[in-house]
Amino acid sequence: MLQPLIPLLPPPGSSSPPLQGGGGNLGASLTTFSSPPPPAQPQPEECMTPLVGMLPCTDYLTNITVLTPPGECCDGLKSVIRDAPICLWQGMNGDMNQFLPKPVDPIRMLILPLACGTVLPLQTLFAFNSQQVPPIMPPTPAEPPVTTPSASP
Repeated sequence: MLQPLIPLLPPPGSSSPPLQGGGGNLGASLTTFSSPPPPAQPQPEECMTPLVGMLPCTDYLTNITVLTPPGECCDGLKSVIRDAPICLWQGMNGDMNQFLPKPVDPIRMLILPLACGTVLPLQTLFAFNSQQVPPIMPPTPAEPPVTTPSASP
C-alpha cells in the first residue's frame, strides 16, 4: 500500500490526536499558513553588469566536454539569481552569444542552476513571461541634435 507523502491522519494505534480543522473553514486555515509574497526586486537598467559575474561559466556553457562548472561560475550565477534574476533570460534566449566565442548550449544554461546546487525561484520563471527583460547593454544616451547657426542677411 502506498503511504501518503504528508499523512493527514495518525497511523493506526497511534496516541496522536487527529488533525483539527479551523471550524470547517478550510480557506481561513490555509491563509493562516500562507506567506506574504516576496518583495519585488528592483529591475536593473541593463543586464551586462550582473552577467559579467558569469564569465567563468563560458567554458561550461559553450563546451559539452566540460563536465562541471567551476566554483567561480556558480558564485556568479548565485549572485545573478540574488540580484538580477530576470537577466538570466539573456542567457536562455541567446543574447549572450554575441559576447562569447561560441554559442551557449541552451540545455547547459537550463541545467546550470542544478549543476551549481541552486534553484531559480519560481517567481523568476514567471517573471520571464510577465516582465519586460532589460536590455543586455546599457541604453546609450541620445545625443542632442546638432544645430547650425543660420546666416542672417
